[in-house]
Amino acid sequence: MRILLLIVIFMSFDVLSFAQCEEMLENFSDESFGDPILNGTPVSIPEIKLSVAKRDTSEIIPLKEVRLRYVWKHYLVQYKTLKDGWRNSFDIITCRTNDEGVVFFPEYTLVPRGWYDGSKLGKKLPKFLEIELSVENHHFWITKNQIKKIQDKKVKKPIDLKGPSGYVGPIIIEIIP
Repeated sequence: MRILLLIVIFMSFDVLSFAQCEEMLENFSDESFGDPILNGTPVSIPEIKLSVAKRDTSEIIPLKEVRLRYVWKHYLVQYKTLKDGWRNSFDIITCRTNDEGVVFFPEYTLVPRGWYDGSKLGKKLPKFLEIELSVENHHFWITKNQIKKIQDKKVKKPIDLKGPSGYVGPIIIEIIP
């Protein structure tokens, strides 16, 4: 009976770690193109565990909203004022840090999608790019290489996230093992 109780308690903690997330919003972009008509190669994104703290004091930030965007590119032929070319879209999920300043993003299979499948498409299929995340007005990126490290369980010490320009803001976000 005690073992069963421990299993139930353990499973409850696991569920609670993901209860901090809102529902995934798919095909989120600046404009509505309707339902996608083309799928790219699915990409398996592992569970991502991040810590959020103040950079200057290392003070953890509990109950802080963190927005994660699974970004992909897709090809569009002129649509209203758009020129022919690549456009980014994303699926987005918002989660909150727990009392220890840690946020868990559940495993996710991203299917890059597109809204054009005509004669000008050629080999320009939708493709996964990266993960962008934001806390307040600060933006950080998780690269494909960092995702691979998480997937292969090669994250041995925290990895400090940055923006593409190397921006280091007042908040530190780290991928943690």
